[in-house]
Amino acid sequence: MDRFGYPEDCYFNFSYSPVPDDAGNVAGILVTFTETTEKVLLEKRLQANANQLSRIFKHAPVGIAVLRGSNFVFEFANERYLELVGHRLVVGKSVQAALPELAGQGIYELLDVVYTTGQPYIGRIQVMLNRGQPQTIEECFFEVVYQPLPDEYDKTDSIVVVAFEVTEISNAQREAELANRAKDEFLAMLGHELRNPLAPILTALNLMRLRGISEVDKERTVIERQVHHLVGLVDDLLDVSRLARGKLTLQQEPLELAAIVAEAVEQCSPLLEQRRHNLTIRVPSTGLMIEADPRRLAQVIANLLNNAAKYTEPGGEISILAERVDSEVWLRVSDTGNGIAPELLPKVFDLFYQEQQSIERSQGGLGLGLAIVKNLVTLHGGRVSAASAGKGQGSEFSVWLPLAPQLAQSEKTLADIPAPTGQQPLRILIVDDNMDAAEVLAISLNLCGHITEVAYDGLQGLEIAQSFLPDIAVLDIGLPGMDGYELARRLRHVPALSQIRLLALSGYGQPEDRDRSRQAGFAVHLVKPVDLTELSAALSAN
Repeated sequence: MDRFGYPEDCYFNFSYSPVPDDAGNVAGILVTFTETTEKVLLEKRLQANANQLSRIFKHAPVGIAVLRGSNFVFEFANERYLELVGHRLVVGKSVQAALPELAGQGIYELLDVVYTTGQPYIGRIQVMLNRGQPQTIEECFFEVVYQPLPDEYDKTDSIVVVAFEVTEISNAQREAELANRAKDEFLAMLGHELRNPLAPILTALNLMRLRGISEVDKERTVIERQVHHLVGLVDDLLDVSRLARGKLTLQQEPLELAAIVAEAVEQCSPLLEQRRHNLTIRVPSTGLMIEADPRRLAQVIANLLNNAAKYTEPGGEISILAERVDSEVWLRVSDTGNGIAPELLPKVFDLFYQEQQSIERSQGGLGLGLAIVKNLVTLHGGRVSAASAGKGQGSEFSVWLPLAPQLAQSEKTLADIPAPTGQQPLRILIVDDNMDAAEVLAISLNLCGHITEVAYDGLQGLEIAQSFLPDIAVLDIGLPGMDGYELARRLRHVPALSQIRLLALSGYGQPEDRDRSRQAGFAVHLVKPVDLTELSAALSAN
């Protein structure tokens, strides 16, 4: 119809009624009509929208279904949803009837919770689903949304299910996690295996010093320095592995920060002296009481000091400052060294960060030190940050740690264990399948005046012990065949050895390893490579 100068669709409702004359005959027709153009066009638009929405649901790349009522009857399911459930005819059936294998997997119960509470569920589900041949069940993962739909009384009437399959992604993640776990276990084993040959090397170097072989002092010093460096690298590998597996635990106690700083400085003094750095320490001797693992916190500070020493030109300035700020201790290690580029600052604590790794490799490291610092500080409930004005402008690393609760000032200090004096000669049995390590350790103990016997496996050690009657037995835990724990148990059952003192020797030194040794009757747990000062202290405690 042309009403406004152009043709348009118009819609009317017409009514035709006969009009009678006086004689009762039809004299005319009464025509009435009402325009319904707007109503009809609106209905067409609504129908078009409904059709479009239906096409969207039907061809959506995610599975969509509508479950009606408390029995969760499928009212609608699009093509993708039907694919996800193995092209089964589900419409008109309850979930229990359509997908019976879901029984006992928590899905029915989850739908009940959504229906009764009216609260949606969004998350990942893992189900065993039959999608192929009969009796063929496969593990599937889905990201799902269960959205309740209320009726006119605001009560849940239906549940809209949206499902996106992530089985391949989940399997890939699981494989990656398994590979990562295997890597961590490999690192732990690698560290353990590297410790074994390092033990006799270090002991042999100490033996050379004890014998006073001055002709090779320079060469011995070089070897000793490099072996200690290698030990540090192995320790870093082990720490990263333990942190990644959540196996590193702290032995915390109340102590003054100054004692920990002193221990860290002592550890780093060879490198600081070698590079002729000037070290300034401004740490109050009291008033900075914290709850910390002394060994691990000393490792944090030592790592930061070593980092500063390596990246500062010889003769540079390094400072350690500490103060109380509200309820925290603020420790800063700063230097006048190479500095850090702005784009590198946010990533310096990342494990195996490529640029950081390449820089640290040039200085003889693995790029693990700062990552270990961050993890250890976090375990202490603290935080760490790095700051630098740029390349060549030096850097500053800050560590914030919570102050200990109101505790009495601890008198504990970290002093070196003095060498024993006037110690009575002891009869010591050494059992280690690493022949070099056993022989070198025996020679070192002989030079200290002790009497030693060596065995290379558990059976030989048990036989020698019954004739040698040692005061002390140093037992390698990882012996082939009869391990150190079994050998310790058998030695305890020899009447003549009821008072023997047992020292455990192992490449593993985690709290659970020490606990197991203690429960097996060992008085001391020594970690390879054995520190002779620590061994001497253990012998003195006899």
